[in-house]
Amino acid sequence: MTPELSSPLADPCAGGDGQPPLVNLIARAQASFVADFEARLRASEIEGLSLAHSTNVLRHLSDGPRRAREIVERCGVTKQAISQQIAHLERNGYVAVGRDDEDQRARIVSLTPKGERAQAIVHRLFGEVEQEWAERIGQAQVASLRQTLTDLLGDATC
Repeated sequence: MTPELSSPLADPCAGGDGQPPLVNLIARAQASFVADFEARLRASEIEGLSLAHSTNVLRHLSDGPRRAREIVERCGVTKQAISQQIAHLERNGYVAVGRDDEDQRARIVSLTPKGERAQAIVHRLFGEVEQEWAERIGQAQVASLRQTLTDLLGDATC
């Protein structure tokens, strides 16, 4: 029997060097962040929002109204997904959708006062999750993680 076949099964969570694969750690960290954020969101006064609404649409309206097409381009998700999210946000009173005076086919999306309040709450909740992580692993570690990810992705804007 070859050594590979006779050895006990390797830990499926370990990489070739015995460490957890980076992809697993990144996925688990993201899942943890999402779960914590969404639990806080459900406990807040905001109803009918998710992390996807917050990161895909609301954050892109911070600087004012935008064409729906611009939001799609900035998000890196499908036009259909963003259209569905915009429709949901409009039905729930977070955004208003109108026609662009320069191009009647284009839709302009803007925050309503309810959307502005939601955006402020979402921003606070993101900060709370980050602060909790800093309390668990240290502010310097969070700053290092942020810098490492920024360096890896080559883009500090999102």
